[in-house]
Amino acid sequence: MKEKTQEKEREAAIRETLEQFWRSVPPVWHATRAIIHTIANDEFSITPSKFHALRRIVEGRQYVSQLADCMHLSRPNISRLVDELTTDGLIERQPDAHDRRNVRLQVTEKGQKLFDAMHTRVHAQMAAFFSRLSNDELLEVQHGLSAMQKLVNQ
Repeated sequence: MKEKTQEKEREAAIRETLEQFWRSVPPVWHATRAIIHTIANDEFSITPSKFHALRRIVEGRQYVSQLADCMHLSRPNISRLVDELTTDGLIERQPDAHDRRNVRLQVTEKGQKLFDAMHTRVHAQMAAFFSRLSNDELLEVQHGLSAMQKLVNQ
């Protein structure tokens, strides 16, 4: 009997978590995207896609295949984006020292400066967004985000 009660409690907890997820995550995601879109387009004349690709390269995704996987884009679309970033002088392609068939993506000085400036602006806007929460609420969000990260890392 106790197991059935626990199972029903678990199902209710999952159901409430899903409802809360849909009430909160998509609106936060859309607000975040709007902040990035505005800053990227209006202040830095770069597309949000280029910014996200640049961010991931700065974070250590050095190969087109890694970039495609983490951005959930096809190889042809990533290749086109990499071509644009290269043409803009934000990244460069370098032959891999260990396997010449692979090409590493490297952020240029210009790309790093753009990324740093844009990241600073996005960070400031996101900090303002989250500053409306109390310290206790911020801790709750941190714990929730850590749990969500565990889901995607498994």
